[in-house]
Amino acid sequence: MAVLKHLLSGIMLCLALQTQAQVFKQTMNAEELYNLAVQETKQQHYDKAITLSRQALAAQPDFIDQQLLLARLYLLTKQYDLSRKYIKQVLAKNPKYRDVYFYAINVELSTGKYEEAECFADEALSYFPGSRDFMGKKLAILDVQHKIYEGNNYATTLMDKYPEDTTVRNAYIEHYMLSGKYYQQLGNSGMARQSYDRVLAVDPRNAEAREAGLGVELKGGNYRNALDQVNESLAASPGSYSLLLHKLSILQEMHLYADALSVLQEILRRYPGDAQAHALETSLRMEAATYYTNTDPYTLYQGVLEKNPGNREALDKVIGYSMTRGAYKEALAWINRGLKINPADTRLLLLKMDVLEGDRKYSTAAALAEVLYQRAPNPALKERLVLLQTATGREYLSQQQYDLALAAFDSALKVSPTDTTVLDLLANTYIFQKDNAAALKVLDQALSYYPGNEKFLLKKSSVLADAGKYEEAAAIATTLASRYPNDARFITNLADMRLASGRLLMKEEEYDLAKQQFQAVLAVAPSNQDALDYMINLQSATGKPDSALLYADKALEYYPGNRDFLLKKTAVLQELHDYRGAAAIAADLMTKYPYTLKYKNAYLSSLMAAGTEYQRNQQPDSALGMFNKVLALNSKDSMALLYSINILNGQQRYDSALAYTNQGIKYYPDNETFLMKRAITLENKKDFAAASLVADSIVKLHSTATNIDYRDYLGSKTLKNQFGLYYLNSSYDYSADKYNIATVEYRHYIKRGSYALRLDYAGRQTGNGLQGEAEMYYTHNPKLYSYGLLTYSNKIVFPHLRASYSIFKTFKKDIEVELGARYLNLDSITSFSGVTSVAKPFGDFWVNFRAYFISESPNFYTSFNLTTRYYMNRRQDYIQVVGGLGTSPDDRSRLIQFPQLSGLLTHSIGVGYQKVFKYSTTVGLYGTWINQKINDTRYQNQYDIYVVFQRKF
Repeated sequence: MAVLKHLLSGIMLCLALQTQAQVFKQTMNAEELYNLAVQETKQQHYDKAITLSRQALAAQPDFIDQQLLLARLYLLTKQYDLSRKYIKQVLAKNPKYRDVYFYAINVELSTGKYEEAECFADEALSYFPGSRDFMGKKLAILDVQHKIYEGNNYATTLMDKYPEDTTVRNAYIEHYMLSGKYYQQLGNSGMARQSYDRVLAVDPRNAEAREAGLGVELKGGNYRNALDQVNESLAASPGSYSLLLHKLSILQEMHLYADALSVLQEILRRYPGDAQAHALETSLRMEAATYYTNTDPYTLYQGVLEKNPGNREALDKVIGYSMTRGAYKEALAWINRGLKINPADTRLLLLKMDVLEGDRKYSTAAALAEVLYQRAPNPALKERLVLLQTATGREYLSQQQYDLALAAFDSALKVSPTDTTVLDLLANTYIFQKDNAAALKVLDQALSYYPGNEKFLLKKSSVLADAGKYEEAAAIATTLASRYPNDARFITNLADMRLASGRLLMKEEEYDLAKQQFQAVLAVAPSNQDALDYMINLQSATGKPDSALLYADKALEYYPGNRDFLLKKTAVLQELHDYRGAAAIAADLMTKYPYTLKYKNAYLSSLMAAGTEYQRNQQPDSALGMFNKVLALNSKDSMALLYSINILNGQQRYDSALAYTNQGIKYYPDNETFLMKRAITLENKKDFAAASLVADSIVKLHSTATNIDYRDYLGSKTLKNQFGLYYLNSSYDYSADKYNIATVEYRHYIKRGSYALRLDYAGRQTGNGLQGEAEMYYTHNPKLYSYGLLTYSNKIVFPHLRASYSIFKTFKKDIEVELGARYLNLDSITSFSGVTSVAKPFGDFWVNFRAYFISESPNFYTSFNLTTRYYMNRRQDYIQVVGGLGTSPDDRSRLIQFPQLSGLLTHSIGVGYQKVFKYSTTVGLYGTWINQKINDTRYQNQYDIYVVFQRKF
């Protein structure tokens, strides 16, 4: 039964692993299929791309980028209903997905559903107000619906918004060319000509517009205007064959055969071999001869005027015929001829005003209208005068001659101070000049006549905002919004005012005041995306993550699934140390949008933050789990690798730490940090030889003093032997004798400590003293070690036999306690001593107090030492000060005279300095003064100099 249970458990585990692998594989397949579909689309293999896309959606149904690609593919293959299906799915998930609106508009245009296309364009502009591309799309939709009048206004708005944009300029030209053709078809030659003139205003060299305008004039019989147009073009291109032929044709139609023959001669002179010109020469002369046989009425009336210039009937006829033909210059010439005879003739003056207006000479026409109005004021003439002065101002405004435009509008305003059009244009002119003060003055004047006019109020709030008076602007916008609560324009205007004010306050770092502005926006437009976004940012920036989270949640209520708000929420949750929550959101975003790097980075950031938090809370295993998740997604993450190495080193899992260092070095070869981590890990593992090799490679790459020092340190750890030389010189003030002791030492380092052998030599008149020493340090565990010493001599100078043993234990706070014993046999004296000491480091200082309890039958003595060291250079070098009371059995300089000195009151003080070079060579110099009390009146002094040299090898 137990076997069956284990078997079933194993089967279930395998199934679970297989299912997990399959799910992971599907996710990967969806991404790969999408990439393949994109490549096939670029190569125009649409059917294959559709097949791949459908497979990708089967693997991951909520893959929004794939749904958008399918919408595009079905559009390209003219499967419009299927394209609409996926367009709707994308819009349902993300109504602000910009690209989908282009496909939606194109689908409806392709199927002739222009109103639907216009709805999509309007919807796109509600999310992306002022977008050049969507405004261009809407203009194209208006054109295809032949909504020419609405298109004219929209084209002008688009051009005013983007005057320097080549794409917009081309769309503007295309629209007005279409407008001109449309009006031509309707037979409205005046509007057609205005459309072509608008094209020429932005593109004076547009041959198509020039030809079309010329055609309009010719078709409408306006030969004089057509002739003027050709002459203007010939001034720029005097020898143009086609223009000369056009001029010849127009003159022919006007029956001005003499001028026509003159142009023909010019063509023959420039193009002597042209067959068409030679053929025209005969036919043109024949036509001229036929025409002049029966002269037209215009010529007859002209003849009458030549004989009787005061004949009013003839004058009226020639003026009428000229205007009928569109020959405004000719008509004006006849009117001026009549005015020379009758300067005050009102009818002639009114005709002149009409001709000037028709010829777009508005300023001259307005001046004439002003004279007539002053002469005989009446409402009709007043209205005409205001219209002409307004037209004059508009003309100057289009030419950016603002001073002249202002003068024209001021003149109109004097005649009609309450005219809304003039007031609006005058305010606009000041706005164009960035003269906000003057614009406000005009708007205040307008509002004094029309206090509740929303157009003037809206414009005033805009000017106030541009002038930086956001509070005043917002007050007006608030009034409009409350007066028209259902009008989105005013709500949007108020929100824009507050947003602009808030942005300015943010730049000035007035965060609390900025918050007030954005809160005011949310009060009237709770779903305003920009205000919600700013509030999240500001609350986070001012250390209020709880409030930031509330706004993030509120934003997601209005825009569920919005990637930007979800990403902001992950950042806020990290500030609140809710790393699991942040990681969950980021993981979901990463799954839905696997190709968007910032979501993956957000997920990794959450995991890293969680890991570092676990580290701070002394939870290394949990921290390591987080870092492993990071490395599973991004095996090259340097911080995750470094944190993992540190944790594993702290847990003494050195082999695992080395695996991570190897991974780091693999991705970042020659990286100093990872190489150093490897060296430290090997050092912790006590593999000093390998650590030293790594340190040496670091020095070759980055030869800094610190790296060189570390290499030397590790190199010294591989040295197991040491050679030492010691020299002690003792002199006395009560004797001419000097004692000198020379010592040679060999020391060998083992895994748990070291042992040493020494030979001491001292020369005397009585013979040479030799002493052999054996010493050992042995580490039982990191907090417990032993020290032992055994010496034997030939008894001439040194004690015959000496033995020492101490055990050292480290307690909390690095307090070290020693307990030990000493044995000494010298001549006939045998001494037993107990020793105890306490040592503790204080930063770079180390203090040791040691006491000896000496039994020398039948006497008992004590001795005390206080040693203080100041360490430098990674605790290698130090300065030492030693104070002593009594003579201890460990004092090498006084062991020679131990029998004579034991029991005397002795004071000593010594100083020394030890220096280590490259962790392998040690040099030390010590000096000691010893004062011994012989009796109450007699003292003697001893002076020691002790030199040390040690070399590891």
